[in-house]
Amino acid sequence: NDQLAGGFARYATDMKWLIPHFEKMLYDNAQLLTLYAEAYQKLKKPLYREVVLNTFDFCSRELSNGEGLFYSALDADSEGEEGKFYVWREEELKMLLGADFDFAKDYYNINENGYWENGNYILMRSLSDEDLATKKNLPVKEIKKTAKRINEILMGERAKRTRPGLDDKILTSWNGLMLKGMVDSYVVTGYRPILETALKTATFLTETQRMEDGGLYHSFKNGKSTIIGFLEDYAFVIEGLLALFGATGDEQWLQEAEKLADYASSHFLNKENGMFYFTSNLAPRNVAGK
Repeated sequence: NDQLAGGFARYATDMKWLIPHFEKMLYDNAQLLTLYAEAYQKLKKPLYREVVLNTFDFCSRELSNGEGLFYSALDADSEGEEGKFYVWREEELKMLLGADFDFAKDYYNINENGYWENGNYILMRSLSDEDLATKKNLPVKEIKKTAKRINEILMGERAKRTRPGLDDKILTSWNGLMLKGMVDSYVVTGYRPILETALKTATFLTETQRMEDGGLYHSFKNGKSTIIGFLEDYAFVIEGLLALFGATGDEQWLQEAEKLADYASSHFLNKENGMFYFTSNLAPRNVAGK
């Protein structure tokens, strides 16, 4: 998890889950929205609600065009170096944070636990705000205030760096996952901007990504929808639309989900065994003819 800007890296590369492969994928973050929303709903742990809001903010800020369309990924590297945008050197942190550096050492493990390689540290937390407050004999409010001040300084400095590349294709299936993640997040947080964005995403998927015969396109880029949709496009969009109907009670979304389910049954179903093909019967056949 990116401690400063929110959002999750694709996977860890070590047994301790310290070192990420720094690439950030929409489909990971979309599904983690649902996961943390469900975790918060079940356990009422404030940290999980915070993760939900931070992850939504990250996706809206760095993986979206601001109109409900979400891009696919941010690269892992910048200037040819893996993670260069995200890591810090101890001397750099001392210079930027001044008197707050000692606090940051404990808060973000600027020590052997957070050390990666070549003098670089990865910001990571091993103590909750409450546990750190107990350790330092400070009010939790003071811990949060100092952490916010530190984060603002570091975000400002990081903004000056060369950003990782953006994969700006918009995939219907991954936006369907994001729709479901946003609806789940809205249900547990009540944060209205999440619902407003979800409605824009649902409208884009059911209008712009619709083929003339009622099916879905798979991809959208540079103002153009392309590629006949795959089964995953229908499955994830239908799931997102049903969640949106459940959250809003607006039958429009239920009806759209039903239309897509009927279309998928007509064009993907193997009637002999009741299973669904991944590709539509309207799609070009591959070399093997399957």
